Amino acid sequence: MQFPLTKINEFFKSTDTKEGITSLWGDFGVGKTTLSLQIAKKYALNRKKVLYIYTKPNLPLKIIDTVFENNLEDVLEDNLFIHSTNFDDLFSFIFNLEFGVLNDLKTKNGTYNLIIIDSMTDLYRLELNLEKKGKNFILNYKLNQMLANLVSLKQKYEIDILIVNEISRKTQEGQTYEVESGGNVMQYWVANSIKIVRTDIVNNRKFILHRGNDNISFLLNTMLTKRGFE
Repeated sequence: MQFPLTKINEFFKSTDTKEGITSLWGDFGVGKTTLSLQIAKKYALNRKKVLYIYTKPNLPLKIIDTVFENNLEDVLEDNLFIHSTNFDDLFSFIFNLEFGVLNDLKTKNGTYNLIIIDSMTDLYRLELNLEKKGKNFILNYKLNQMLANLVSLKQKYEIDILIVNEISRKTQEGQTYEVESGGNVMQYWVANSIKIVRTDIVNNRKFILHRGNDNISFLLNTMLTKRGFE
């Protein structure tokens, strides 16, 4: 996967590109969508096709326009933005995504080089209900199946997969830890991750990069500007 910041590319350079998927996670408003759009832009500028699936209520057209420097119409010619606000619809779309990929290959349109899901667990969390264990079991199964399908697409067609995710908190032995939403299911399928954290300095962000294949982490400080992270 290609990132807009050189140090991130250098850190993940030795990663086996055929294994697992990459997650971008953090608290609300830290800039996850901005960075994911910067990644999409990098692919688009290299004439690579991007499928961007957005699951929050309102498509962030202003952020998209700003990151892509007011060239949204040109971007949409080669790339597809999907707005999905229902978990079952999202599951159905991802479950059947391989048929779309195969169709693109057959018609020689050129399949997607990058798929971004922003956010992966928002709709999943809205459906969870502590009083309905049976329903939660089905939701976990569907989340697991979506991730499995995405990993399969990556391995079969060499499509880069980026999932944007939220923070969840886990208490163990009296201590509370920040983990990715989706818990063990997410941990199983995610190979590499980037966590964005606020600092005491306005617009300054700390990136915590984790490379799963060798369990190595790296800290990176960056600034969030109107154009994105620099």
